[in-house]
Amino acid sequence: MANFLFKKSYKLSNFKRIKYDHLWGSKGVFTTIRLFGKDPKYIFLNEHIFKLNKSLKKMHIPFSLTQNILFDLIPSNLRIKKYDHLLRVAIKKNILSLSLRPRLQPKENFQCRLVNYQRSNALIKNLQYKKILSMQKKIDMQKEEILFFKKQNLLEGSTTNLIVIKNNKIILPKGIFYRGITLEFLLSKIRKNYSTKFIKFADLESADEIILVGSGKGVVSVSSIPSIKWFSSSSKTFNRLLAIYKKELKK
Repeated sequence: MANFLFKKSYKLSNFKRIKYDHLWGSKGVFTTIRLFGKDPKYIFLNEHIFKLNKSLKKMHIPFSLTQNILFDLIPSNLRIKKYDHLLRVAIKKNILSLSLRPRLQPKENFQCRLVNYQRSNALIKNLQYKKILSMQKKIDMQKEEILFFKKQNLLEGSTTNLIVIKNNKIILPKGIFYRGITLEFLLSKIRKNYSTKFIKFADLESADEIILVGSGKGVVSVSSIPSIKWFSSSSKTFNRLLAIYKKELKK
């Protein structure tokens, strides 16, 4: 169970404090921002706000979040000496909700489960997550991730994007899924040195590396997928992407 440092909800019209509502299952959107370091640094803050506002527009919610609004609503008396936390911002038509929790570091020997599922309205990071949350309750999220597939095509993780490495080549899935901010950042650094295709189980079975990336997980190397008897045989690309990500954290 998450150990929240704070959970707060506000009326969107005047930012008056109201009883906390996590908003899961609502018609709305959310984003999760990693806070890191002493100040702290809000990792990819501008990108998070931009994509959140773009999604709000697509969901016909007449509101636009700014840094000033966000910082005004975050408590200033948290007394955290060093941050490695996750700030969740969720918005529906009339409510904005914030919560902050410690980030859980993924453990070694990280595994994946394959589940036949595709998020509703998958191109938007929307709040229709109740089914996903029920799946996540059945696993240890520090040790395992759920990989979604539809019609035998791999799509994304429940909290991450998927990267497959074969013969030193970076392969991303084709299909309808949300391209997260961490993935887009890493792709901007490696430029055009990747390809996309419909990734089947056979592609996973023959992969050298499987990597997961996201705001909460960071960059994670998958050790195995027991259901298809796959085991990692390399960490070369993982080490490269992790170094790029860690450099950004320390800026």
